[in-house]
Amino acid sequence: MFSLFTFFRYIGKHKLSYMKKKHYQTTGLIIMIILNIVFLSGCLHNDDPVVTRAQPYLNEINLNDVELRAQAVSIVSECPTGDKECQVNKIYRYVVENYDYYSDPRTGEFIQSPAETMQIRGGDCEDLTIVLVSLLENLGIKTYFVLTPDHAYCLACDIDTENLWQYIQESILIQASKDLGQNESLNVIMDKGNIFIVQEKQQTFVLQPGEIFYYGGDGTKFNSSIKYMNVQYNITSSVPLSLYVVPSGKDYELMTLGREFATYPSCNQKKSLEISDSCNNLQNHGGLILENDNKYMDPNMDAIVDVNIKFYFCYSPDNLFDDQEIVYYKANDQDCIVLDPTAGKYGYPGFNGNPEGKKIAIDPVSKEYFYMD
Repeated sequence: MFSLFTFFRYIGKHKLSYMKKKHYQTTGLIIMIILNIVFLSGCLHNDDPVVTRAQPYLNEINLNDVELRAQAVSIVSECPTGDKECQVNKIYRYVVENYDYYSDPRTGEFIQSPAETMQIRGGDCEDLTIVLVSLLENLGIKTYFVLTPDHAYCLACDIDTENLWQYIQESILIQASKDLGQNESLNVIMDKGNIFIVQEKQQTFVLQPGEIFYYGGDGTKFNSSIKYMNVQYNITSSVPLSLYVVPSGKDYELMTLGREFATYPSCNQKKSLEISDSCNNLQNHGGLILENDNKYMDPNMDAIVDVNIKFYFCYSPDNLFDDQEIVYYKANDQDCIVLDPTAGKYGYPGFNGNPEGKKIAIDPVSKEYFYMD
């Protein structure tokens, strides 16, 4: 007999089963919502082959490190406050000038942390890019880690390319000056953005009445590598002398023969005991003539002369900037310039070696990425 007790027992059993089912459905719905949120936020990329390939490198990028931040601040300390272009150029020059390229061991891919790369002062393209990205990110500069089939570099974003160009030029001029200065016979300086190769003559001698002294070149017209020459001179004499600045050593020869010779009239000085002056923007490799034009053969008219003459040859860097351009890409309405840490000492922010294959730029923070070409 179907009693009242049996009826309520039946209803209770099925109500409990229904509640369990409802509980499982609710739990499953919550799990699905959580998974969707995680996926949409970019935190779950395990199935994305691009992120999977990049992840070992991204893991080594140090985005928040007080020691790296302190080092980055030290590197850009001479930049005007908030001048992002100056900061990017300084960080880039620091990496290309202080770290060498070393291939991975033959056993396979060897990925270094920033600390390891700094310790050995070098690494391969991925290692150097990891250092570059880490330093920039610790200054708050947005970057992308770029991978090609066989190369790695990075992008630095929100950069004013026009403001950047002045820093690029200055850095390349400094590098050219350093390279020229490695020649032990050359003294190289920079002044107001120009490179000068300095040739100096210091001498003390006796110049008898009627004698002339010449120091300079053969009159060769400067070629494309030298724009012009400035001559600076400090001369003292025990008796008055005359000074002539001439465009060629041939003018010295003509003078010794008593013939007419060419000079730069505005630079000449007559009958002076002390001469401290300069003659600038000369287009030929000429020089200076000193004449003791006291014609009496009196030993008391012998001139004891001290000379300090400096020739400043203005080096032309025009060939360094031939066909140069700043390469950048658009990302989220920002200009993101190329930074290749393996471009060499004459590389610069925006230099693009145009590596072959697909180029993928990955945000080291969000793991979002885009194809550059």
